[in-house]
Amino acid sequence: MPDAVAEVGHLLAVVEALDPRAAQELRGGLPRCDSTFGLGLAFFLAATANGARAWLGPKRCRLLERLDGGALLDDLDLALAPRHRRTADGREWRVMSIPVMDGTAAGGCRGLLCAISDGADLQTGSALVLQMRLPALGAVQLVAAGEGRRFDVTLQTGGGPSFPGPGALPGGVAGGLGGPGPGGGPPRPAAPVGPVL
Repeated sequence: MPDAVAEVGHLLAVVEALDPRAAQELRGGLPRCDSTFGLGLAFFLAATANGARAWLGPKRCRLLERLDGGALLDDLDLALAPRHRRTADGREWRVMSIPVMDGTAAGGCRGLLCAISDGADLQTGSALVLQMRLPALGAVQLVAAGEGRRFDVTLQTGGGPSFPGPGALPGGVAGGLGGPGPGGGPPRPAAPVGPVL
């Protein structure tokens, strides 16, 4: 899978040289590692659903095409396009590489792998898997799955059960982890998820 972080970083550098204001607008449309992450991710997925050219708009695309005949846009389209995978249980997944602003003063990006299964074919529920490497926690995987009136969310770290606890997470996430499990019982332990990405 082409590196979306590298391709978007290259795009931002080129646009910065041509039009710093436009580069700032594009950075503002990327998901961020803060309390706006969910909204930013949803916005970015919607904005890039029809490819990089639809995300950038015709004016920016014309400017970029004049520079290299559209090669940068082609590479970006390829990096942002979903890949389709089928797991052993028959579930069909759309897997995407997404750049996420890391919130540092340098304004760097890190990679997020996002897999979505919409319940087609053999499965009736929908699922979302997000995988990212965070400085404080290492490898993190968030799995959200729903069917009917049931919705389960599981957060796993690469270290397994030695999760540092809700205190290591932002306030809204930490508050959500302290609640009871399904039916008011104790929180459910994280179930292992097979490799999707």
